[in-house]
Amino acid sequence: MTGMEIIVIGNEVLAGRVQDTNSHYICSQAAVLGIEVKRVTIIPDDLEIITSVLREAVSRKPDFVITTGGLGSTYDDMTLKALASAVNRPLEVNLELLKDLEKKFELIYQMGRAKHKEMTKERKKLAYVPKGSQTFLNPVGLAPATMVQIEETKVISLPGFPQEVKALFEKYLVSLLKETVKEQYVEECITTEVLIESDLSPLIDQVREKHPQVWIKSQPQRDQKITAKIYLSARGKNADAAVQTAKKELEEKITEYKGKVIGKTNQNNPLR
Repeated sequence: MTGMEIIVIGNEVLAGRVQDTNSHYICSQAAVLGIEVKRVTIIPDDLEIITSVLREAVSRKPDFVITTGGLGSTYDDMTLKALASAVNRPLEVNLELLKDLEKKFELIYQMGRAKHKEMTKERKKLAYVPKGSQTFLNPVGLAPATMVQIEETKVISLPGFPQEVKALFEKYLVSLLKETVKEQYVEECITTEVLIESDLSPLIDQVREKHPQVWIKSQPQRDQKITAKIYLSARGKNADAAVQTAKKELEEKITEYKGKVIGKTNQNNPLR
């Protein structure tokens, strides 16, 4: 099973000034791809803490560790410095990235959004990456995505701006992540009315005990109606058949118990 950890970096997140939407987005994409997110960690802009948390994450040997935030030009942007320290590699200028940044700052200057186009040390800081890393040029911003291989784990550092995370993820990471997924992943959803979660629970247990391969999770909806979504998912050989059988049996039990099945989501499985 392909595993992932996510590290969100930024004092602004811990102070409550900025809401972290990046981990939510990455988790949703990972689920669609059939990758299991094991842990999401939020940490401050602190070199020692970032380095320590990176080393701890890699020591657990997930297939991927994805970080967001801390790739800018100011003093508190230190993610790549911490990553270089964690893997005992120096930071070095990536020439392709430097040329890309020079073009972008020239354009920013021409648009009247900067007072000059020179590559100051602050701007050039964006071109420094750990030696031996792979970079992915940012299609909508400045800082690139950077990937470093550490034994079995790929550490990928993304910027903090959500629109840049999404653009980089869609352009580069989806195909990269897909290549690592070796087993089938299937997910279905049942939407119900009438029955509260405690009444659904024994019905779910009956189906779960009969189909241990299928993970079943109910999610009550906080609205005026008594509704819930029930997610059924499985990985591995015969995952599709197992989920479809369990889903059918659970829908029948809900109906027999005077509940109402009102809809379903599309199958969440691009690997089928």
